[in-house]
Amino acid sequence: MASSFIFFIWAFLLLSAACQEPPPCVFPFIYRGMYYPSCTTEGTGQGRPWCATTENYDRDRQWRPCAVTEYGGNTNGQPCVFPYLYLGRAYYTCNTKFSRGRFWCSTTGSYDKDKRWSFCADTRLGANYPTQPCAPTFTYDGKLYSGCTTAGRTDGKLWCSLSSNYEVDPRGLFCEPSEPAPCYFPFVYKNKSYYSCIREGPLKTQLWCATTPNYDTDSRWKACSSQEYGGNSNGQPCVFPFTYKNQTFETCTNVDEMTGNFWCATTENYDQDQKWSFCPDTNLGSARPPLAECVFPFIYRGKSYSDCTEEDSVSWKPWCSLTSNYDVDRKWKYCEPTDLQNQNTTLSKGGVET
Repeated sequence: MASSFIFFIWAFLLLSAACQEPPPCVFPFIYRGMYYPSCTTEGTGQGRPWCATTENYDRDRQWRPCAVTEYGGNTNGQPCVFPYLYLGRAYYTCNTKFSRGRFWCSTTGSYDKDKRWSFCADTRLGANYPTQPCAPTFTYDGKLYSGCTTAGRTDGKLWCSLSSNYEVDPRGLFCEPSEPAPCYFPFVYKNKSYYSCIREGPLKTQLWCATTPNYDTDSRWKACSSQEYGGNSNGQPCVFPFTYKNQTFETCTNVDEMTGNFWCATTENYDQDQKWSFCPDTNLGSARPPLAECVFPFIYRGKSYSDCTEEDSVSWKPWCSLTSNYDVDRKWKYCEPTDLQNQNTTLSKGGVET
């Protein structure tokens, strides 16, 4: 098979370039009387992975080289981003919705928002590859969970159920992001700053955070954990204070953690015991600054305003100055309900726009 295999690879790549839609792999498939649950290099002599495109290669002789990276879609094969939102659900795997049985993924953290996607590398896939999203809520061991959890695991890994009742229908997967990154606080979502994990947005039950300063522009996010997870102590609880490199830590730290995630020792002395876990995301966050108040009246472009205005607002949201003269100080914010109350108070005291 080896010599003809190389020729067919060349022919197939030419055909794929012209059609852009090679037939999908079929897993498992039979080759030389054996079942293969994923791409294989058997029979090639070249170490190149391939798959059958029917369930029985021995009978049909239909096959293709396995793609080892994402390809096609409307992003020209940009890599998958996990997790991503599709129809308001969190996916940690490729799926086959809308693609005639071919696996695809979002290339940003939200297909719903950005509509950016690629076909998945065949080497990601296999006979038992899960294609469903995490269940919004699920029952496990008699308790209700609304997001990824380490419950029931001795290795401290975060997981979610694919069914609403894991004990009745035990299907789950690990909540493993493609780009391990810590929560970024504060982050912007819908033009508002958040200083801790939130439940606002499409994931009504899942606590989440952005992993960049601005979700609105970057669509990068992660599920927030409310308990310690991972590390070499398998998610054992933090112990404070702890000693690391002869320094005392009273809180979680990201010192020497390559991904920037926050961690803690799970004994009093890391230098001695070297046991640690990642910290709960819900324990992290940034201090919210004192709430700035609108100042009425204020000057903008030489004109006096005694209430919030939409003048020159790119988002059509009303805004106000934080000093009496925006033209001089350039300090402003979007108005909130309390600011509208303040402006009404100002107007009732005789404030007018000139």
